[in-house]
Amino acid sequence: MNSTSVITHIAAALAAFGLGWLLANANGPDTPSGPSSSITNEAAAAELESILGVEDPHDRANRLTALFDQTDPSAALVLHEILAQKGSQLFIDEMAEILFARWWAESDPESAFLNPINPPWIERHPWMRTVLREWAQQDPIAAARAVQTLQAGPLKGRLEGARVVVDAWLTLETMPDPSSLMGAIKQLEPLARGGALEHLVDSMVKARGIDATLDFVRGVPPDDALGGSVQQELLARTAVALIDHDIDRATDWAREQQGRPHGAGVQKHLAYYWGLRDGLAAIEWAVALPDAPQKSSVIKRAWLSFSRRQPDQAREWLTSRPPDPLMRGTYGPFIRNLAETEPESAMSLANSTIDVELRDWLRATAGEGWMKSDPTAATAWLQQSGLPPELAARVRSARRAAGA
Repeated sequence: MNSTSVITHIAAALAAFGLGWLLANANGPDTPSGPSSSITNEAAAAELESILGVEDPHDRANRLTALFDQTDPSAALVLHEILAQKGSQLFIDEMAEILFARWWAESDPESAFLNPINPPWIERHPWMRTVLREWAQQDPIAAARAVQTLQAGPLKGRLEGARVVVDAWLTLETMPDPSSLMGAIKQLEPLARGGALEHLVDSMVKARGIDATLDFVRGVPPDDALGGSVQQELLARTAVALIDHDIDRATDWAREQQGRPHGAGVQKHLAYYWGLRDGLAAIEWAVALPDAPQKSSVIKRAWLSFSRRQPDQAREWLTSRPPDPLMRGTYGPFIRNLAETEPESAMSLANSTIDVELRDWLRATAGEGWMKSDPTAATAWLQQSGLPPELAARVRSARRAAGA
């Protein structure tokens, strides 16, 4: 059966899942739990093999549900062996994985976790998703630790497992020690890790409120205990998540972290992501921060996002004030780029600087940009600029680079 047929059958099987779910849970509250009537392991194995040869997804889902309802979970390894031996000959679709995984995980999630059916597609892991969802309801810490044992890459379900565990933890009435959860998140790729942390904080704020969420974040152990930077990123992502809920609490959080080992990272994250939403407010907040070694980089982060989303407003804000030494890293690239198309405006902005050393540095920076678009005019200006020799040499180097 080709891949198109498989996808078609999977879609149909998902439609039949509602019926299968009802059948699997048909026992009322007064009905004893467990299989309605037991069959032998050998009979169960033969029936599973027969069912997985059925092409009709509706019939296959119903028969699988009935089989698992009648089979004792002690037969799980026997059934798994059938799939391992004859997998290429059987139609093992996503629905078969889900029904098998849930039935096994209800009684023994660890065994189900250790014996997955790995699908032939990447980053789609119904087995891991189903097993870890069930395991996390029974023992959230054990489930989170299990995710940490999964190999990296798209074939073993590490990302899918982490998603399930994070969402399962969010439903807990009381959060246990967060070390195992942070360990599961820590091993994800950077983009997925940041998204997981922000999702965790945002969801907790919605469900439990800001105060309870911040208490949880404060309780996450430091980096040396986790062997990495996940605590640092959690602190920063907390500020980002708070932006859409209460900007005053977000800035309060950044203020709380100031002076601590990760305080600079919190401020930079807040400045950048706030700048994407409200660039003017973000950069004015950054400029008003108390003087600190990282202040200039915080301002630069706010400016970068402000200029990307609202370039005209950002330019108006930057050109409306004389540059100062604290914002050298912000004005430098802006003036260099401006000089390529508007050399007079760039020189005027550089000349408005009160600090003499910074003024010459920015004039030289404007000269570098000017050299790219009009080296003849820029060279004529350089000859009468009065720049210190080292800065003049830098501008001449820009001409040679442009010529090359």
